[in-house]
Amino acid sequence: MAFNGLRLKYALDGSLNYIAWKDHMEAVLEDNDLKDFIDQEVPKPTDATQLTKLKKCVARARRMLL
Repeated sequence: MAFNGLRLKYALDGSLNYIAWKDHMEAVLEDNDLKDFIDQEVPKPTDATQLTKLKKCVARARRMLL
């Protein structure tokens, strides 16, 4: 069974599985080169092309976390 692209066992269930969920999500974000979004503040670029790229990365990271 899938839940937002992840197996149901990786869905966050409050404090019951937070540590396992957090570890799994860090690995998923790292595999997708998005871990910087949770490790540090990512500076907003001034270049329009880079800003578009950043917005797409933010959207991907949000989809994975949700």
